[in-house]
Amino acid sequence: MDIIQKLNSLRLERNLSVYRLAELTGINQSTLANTFSRGTLPNIQNLEAMCEAMGLTLSQFFAEEEMTEYLSAEEHRLIKDLRKLPAETKKSVENLIFKIAEN
Repeated sequence: MDIIQKLNSLRLERNLSVYRLAELTGINQSTLANTFSRGTLPNIQNLEAMCEAMGLTLSQFFAEEEMTEYLSAEEHRLIKDLRKLPAETKKSVENLIFKIAEN
C-alpha cells in the first residue's frame, strides 16, 4: 500500500472527512484534498500532523503493517474499532480495561 492509500484508509477507518482532518491538523483543506484526490505526497510536517490527528506516530504509520501481523484477527478488529472512538471515550475504555486486568 502506498502512502496516499494508507492515509486515506486510516482517515476513512476513523470516519474523518477531509474537512475534519483539516480542522484537526491545521492543514489547508485544499492541500489535503489534493493529497487524497490527486495523490500529491504530503511534506513530512503535514504527514506527521495527519498521523498525530489519527492517533499515530510516524514510526507507527510506517511500521503498522509489520506490527499487525502478530495480532489475532480479534485483536486487529478491536484496535481498528478503538481508533474510531473519540479521545475521551478511548480513555474511558483504557481505564475500564486496566480495572478489569487488575482483578
